[in-house]
Amino acid sequence: MQGKNLTAANLPRHCEATTKSGQPCRGYAIEGSRYCFAHDPAKAAERAQAHIKGGKARHGRKLATVADLSNVDLGTTEGALTVLTLALRDTLALENSVARNRALGFLATAVLDSLRVVDLDARITAIEAKQREGK
Repeated sequence: MQGKNLTAANLPRHCEATTKSGQPCRGYAIEGSRYCFAHDPAKAAERAQAHIKGGKARHGRKLATVADLSNVDLGTTEGALTVLTLALRDTLALENSVARNRALGFLATAVLDSLRVVDLDARITAIEAKQREGK
């Protein structure tokens, strides 16, 4: 409406439809119609196409791969680290979101903690082996 004088005649009109909750629709009517895009009966086919297109766009993101973890021993630190690493890689492949970033932070912390445990375990094993040699 830039450049036009705003008068009651050329102000955008609100949609005349009523929402499911019984309230008046707060959307603006499409030019030449009494209804907004969501309520205009003449736009039903176009609205259906928009829903399909939106659904495909949303579902076009990469899906996480499901690895075969049947041979992973979850009773070991190495097995747990394998699962965490796979989960981290799969999460990285997902569409960016706040929830994804929280999961990445959690998984990265868990991986680092597991690496520390693996390192400590290796060091303790080496110390014990040296002690056995000295006896």
